[in-house]
Amino acid sequence: MNVTVFFNVKVTPAVKRSSPLFAKSILSGLGPFKNGPGQVCLIFTHSAQIKKINRKFLKKDRITDVIAFNYENEKGKEMPFGDIFVCVDRAKRQAEKFGHTFLKELLILSVHGALHLAGMDDNTPEKRLEMQKKAEKIVAALKYQVEKSTHRQCGK
Repeated sequence: MNVTVFFNVKVTPAVKRSSPLFAKSILSGLGPFKNGPGQVCLIFTHSAQIKKINRKFLKKDRITDVIAFNYENEKGKEMPFGDIFVCVDRAKRQAEKFGHTFLKELLILSVHGALHLAGMDDNTPEKRLEMQKKAEKIVAALKYQVEKSTHRQCGK
């Protein structure tokens, strides 16, 4: 599985340098699927873009923190496994709300998207809590080494 990270929004150079860590978090979230063919695209974007995607594809006219689209493989073709869109604006607010770093929130949301691609759902409060716990456990296991102050704010 190949993971490609895109930034459609300005972030600090330190966050951009964390692209390998984001890729590792996605692979951890995919579990047994991480060794399969195809690709996952992780796209960091802004509130207006994620709202537009949410409205167009999911018929929900609101901003959300993460959206994942799973693509099925066509026989004989290596297709992408899926796309994960993470809203940087929402991640920044949630990091402040939950009292952890901006980078940690970006990682949690990235893993959350990967868990969706791996088949998990969060359509009930119980399932959402299960996904949150699993995402936080995966992020904690990554043992990332960053300066917290570098990742509290996204660059403008």
